[in-house]
Amino acid sequence: MIIVSVDQAISNLWAWLSTWLDENGGVHSYVVHHHRDNLRILSPDTWTQAPCILGLLRTYQKTRDKKWLKLAIKLSDYLVKTYQKPLHVYRNSNHERKPLGRPEIIHNALPSYALLEMAKEMKDKGMEWRPYYNTARDNITNFLLVRWDEPIGSPISFYHGRAAHIHNMSSATILAIADLSEMENRDDYIEKYCVRIGKYIMDCQIMEGRLAGAYPYVDTEAEYRTLYSLITCIGLSQLYERTNRVEFLRSVQRAVENLSNFVDAQTNIICHFHRKGYPQWLPDTFLFIRIVEWLKSRGELIPVDGQRIMRNVLSRQYQNGGFPLSLGFEDLSYRKGLPSRPHIRRWRDVLPTPNWNAWNFWMLSEMLSENTHLSEPNATSPFTIETDQEEEEGPYTIVEDESMVTFLDKGKDRIAGIFLKESEIADFSLIEERGDYWRAISSLNKYPRFLRRLILKLPNL
Repeated sequence: MIIVSVDQAISNLWAWLSTWLDENGGVHSYVVHHHRDNLRILSPDTWTQAPCILGLLRTYQKTRDKKWLKLAIKLSDYLVKTYQKPLHVYRNSNHERKPLGRPEIIHNALPSYALLEMAKEMKDKGMEWRPYYNTARDNITNFLLVRWDEPIGSPISFYHGRAAHIHNMSSATILAIADLSEMENRDDYIEKYCVRIGKYIMDCQIMEGRLAGAYPYVDTEAEYRTLYSLITCIGLSQLYERTNRVEFLRSVQRAVENLSNFVDAQTNIICHFHRKGYPQWLPDTFLFIRIVEWLKSRGELIPVDGQRIMRNVLSRQYQNGGFPLSLGFEDLSYRKGLPSRPHIRRWRDVLPTPNWNAWNFWMLSEMLSENTHLSEPNATSPFTIETDQEEEEGPYTIVEDESMVTFLDKGKDRIAGIFLKESEIADFSLIEERGDYWRAISSLNKYPRFLRRLILKLPNL
């Protein structure tokens, strides 16, 4: 096990992320998520762009090295230039469903928060800040607050096509509105919006039983996802910082105490679905460490050794600077079709993707010490990953260099994917993507072709 420092890990991670950066400041990425893939669309999205900006800004604030601020400015300018003013939303503010999916709350709240954080820093330095502020304000006023549900006290998201309140998305809204209130000296925004969101989230928090302390993903169903619980904690922790109301601190503490039960003693990685075992996700683990360390800095006693977990997760960084996604990947909606098999190297487990590594970068930057001096990166490229045979695909040899990722299907002796990092779409891909209908289509494959065709015609008959 090779253990690197947080400082070196950040330096190496950005060196890798920057290979996905185009000349305009957009960070490209394909997407692997727990419920679907989006490998064909590589264009920058806000889920990737905003955490990169926040990570760069925090790194600058901790190091005072101006190169990080220049990078943050470049990435922020990209958000401003590609903002879709007639719609009042950011381009590709739908992540795994880009470019045609419905713009969603968190995918707009996060970039607005990032731009407002930049605006505050630039204003303090006497530099141009208004484009960042104006863009974020337009988005908050004409998109986020248009979704405001006054009787509930939380913004409306959509879950399976129906209006609902998704707590991690609402929590990200706290971040954006709280920053706007600071810049405009509007304390009423905190009480009118942020505190009400926080209280509603706490009203939905589980208070007894095995999941005591957990936040459900959405207020309409009892579903629990570690990643989103921890993003919810980020918003509530910032709300505590703004208001000094101890109930928000206690809520985060209860959530973390619950989640601490699901950190694997051997791997030191946390389970993605509020249970013991697999799948275990590295982005969730970085978020968990960040919240644990924040609680400890506020004098809270948390029975978790965050530094031990950190040392272990940092040891999983690849030589090119990226981190893998998970251990024992499992599909959220179709466990039978893609079950967790931690003893094999699934390509979705081991492939480093910018969308999740951007979050790793942000969380690591938050944990930098003041007045840190970052070493130069020592990441190396090209980098090769060998995967195992899976149910219906692989094994693959994945080769990544500074400009391209190539999938070679060893079982069929053919190239399965070519991904130029600065492209808007993949140059070539035969990799089967999971989507809204993959479960249904997979279930039909057990029938002979003529019967499949007949079944598909039944709606018309």
